[in-house]
Amino acid sequence: MLLHKPELLDNEDEMMKELSIRLARIKVDSPDYLLEEAKSIIRQLSAYNMRRNIAALDDFIGERQRELGIGMRRN
Repeated sequence: MLLHKPELLDNEDEMMKELSIRLARIKVDSPDYLLEEAKSIIRQLSAYNMRRNIAALDDFIGERQRELGIGMRRN
């Protein structure tokens, strides 16, 4: 099944929303496996945002990286 561009964007919007909620729920004192999940989520959100360029999402990603101490440049 082929999706038209508006449908792809809707799916992407929903995925970004779900990933953002998951990332927001991860705490700084979470176990290592959750911090690894946070890194993965940040990579995914960053990839989506490269296409969409949503300033608020970029700010959120940066804020969560700082809060969780998992800056992408340190890896």
